[in-house]
Amino acid sequence: MKDDKGKKMKKWKRPGKKQLMMAGAIAGGVLAVLAAAMFLPLSDRLPGVTVEAANGSFVKGGEWVPVEGIPNAWYYVTADGVHHADCFSFDSYYVEANGVRLLTKSVLNTELPMRNSWLTAAEAANFDCFVPTAASVQRALAGALKKYRTLTVYNTHMMLSSVTSTQNGTYMSDRLGLYKNSDINGYTIMVGTSIIGDRKVASAAIGEVDLIAYYDYEVLRFYTNSISRNGDLLAGAIYSHWMDVNEHGIKLGEWVRVGDTMVRYMPGDRQGLYEIKAAF
Repeated sequence: MKDDKGKKMKKWKRPGKKQLMMAGAIAGGVLAVLAAAMFLPLSDRLPGVTVEAANGSFVKGGEWVPVEGIPNAWYYVTADGVHHADCFSFDSYYVEANGVRLLTKSVLNTELPMRNSWLTAAEAANFDCFVPTAASVQRALAGALKKYRTLTVYNTHMMLSSVTSTQNGTYMSDRLGLYKNSDINGYTIMVGTSIIGDRKVASAAIGEVDLIAYYDYEVLRFYTNSISRNGDLLAGAIYSHWMDVNEHGIKLGEWVRVGDTMVRYMPGDRQGLYEIKAAF
């Protein structure tokens, strides 16, 4: 699982987002399915509970109230009775856009403890901290996709790769990477897959969603939830920008705040680079 040699980042050229996309009805249908959990109105997600979005700010003076019927889930409620959402609590945990904080988040059969601090590149050291959870994610990928996706942890990055066999040989292609970026004490996420773009190469599918594209997005969630307190918010922002919807206003070469992170997009050769550092 661990490669002590590591790999160097490639020289990035101009972007080619559009070339990686599927067209027409499939793209629209997949966008609706994958984005639904991120963009539904709050009132539709928590019937009977009114929550107030705080736009990623800290809200002091609240307390944790258990969510009835959902184990290890909590509302964050202040003395005035307001249930807060999209905010950071007095003890620095992130409350999701639906008004709930989970103690752990399940990604590809792997339980990730929810953080109350942003993981810097220096704290990640040689990426040893990612090995146990990445191994669990790899088992899920192998069980679902066999050889078509492989997640590997190196000294300074993690890489999701695809394997293509032709009459001329077998080739590995980089699809989705999380690189340590020591210059900003943060990370660079490389997206070299359309997330919804690969054609089906496995026998099963999740509704109209391409099976491989679904798992690629789940690996993106694994990356972002491993470093950020608001991992799904960050994954959704990257996904939205990559799909040219850009709900969070990510910009080329300019830092934009997304929860507890600052994000900017840098061009690559048929790949996108999202540089990420702590906002506070």
